[in-house]
Amino acid sequence: MSGPDFRFRYKAFGLNIASNFLIEGLLPADGEPEVYIKEGKVPVDLPGPPNSYGYTRVGTDGFAFRVKDIGTFLVTDGTQIIAERSEGCEPGAHVLFILGTCIGVLLFQRGLLPVHGGALALEGKHIIVTGHSGAGKSTLTAALTKRGCAFLADDIAALQEDERGEPWIVPSFPRQKLWRDTAEQIYGSVDSLDRIPGIRDKYHVSMDGGFIEVPQRLDALFELSTHPGSEVIVSEVKGPEKLMVILRNIYRSEFIELMGKQGEHFMRCSALAAAIRVFHIERPENGFTVDEQIKGIIHKLNGIL
Repeated sequence: MSGPDFRFRYKAFGLNIASNFLIEGLLPADGEPEVYIKEGKVPVDLPGPPNSYGYTRVGTDGFAFRVKDIGTFLVTDGTQIIAERSEGCEPGAHVLFILGTCIGVLLFQRGLLPVHGGALALEGKHIIVTGHSGAGKSTLTAALTKRGCAFLADDIAALQEDERGEPWIVPSFPRQKLWRDTAEQIYGSVDSLDRIPGIRDKYHVSMDGGFIEVPQRLDALFELSTHPGSEVIVSEVKGPEKLMVILRNIYRSEFIELMGKQGEHFMRCSALAAAIRVFHIERPENGFTVDEQIKGIIHKLNGIL
């Protein structure tokens, strides 16, 4: 897939991308296209009624899915994404799924490991902050970048192994997504932020000034959760539980079995568990404890050589 229609050129997740439509927020390409993204007809019949949620495997290395009121998407061979918008889709709303689920699937197809979390630099180390939805990972990541920490990724931290098997974070693009209440907590107001199409109260935050554009070796992963107590507790995870933390924080892990990648995925996660330090942050269910969380992270990072 190539040609004059693909006149927009970008770079994200270490990949040079050609597109037949404008995608805002990405960096300019610095080489020949490795991935093609196009708006067009998806030539796949998905299970279920039209305009319902659904997904299916396509051929040996293809994956298609449909999102209600947004559109249908096809990702093939780690090189191509086709997006077909639904009639009622708000302009630009489908891009959220192209840069989210589609990219997650494409990274699996290319042999990278997409961790569901934000990646940044802190105290000379490079970390991923992850956790279940609502745990506060976006709030913590936003607070760290507001304090000057350089940024690598927002929702998908793509990991690639080098020839020695060490994990490296591949930079995504210089934007973070925040819900209104988090953005107001960190930045005071959303007046200067752009609302994300298709989502009523979520906004883009530009990270142009503090974005790291080259891969960085991953030093540690911090999983965030809540507890009913009043203290922030940061503890190191060791033994088999390290692997469990990683497995439960992979982006779109529910698609792995359907894609037929269970074996290689387990081996990749096992190698990651052996290569990095893993920590658990428990924060109180109520109250704003970001300062205490950051102090706990820094204390643990200072113990990493």
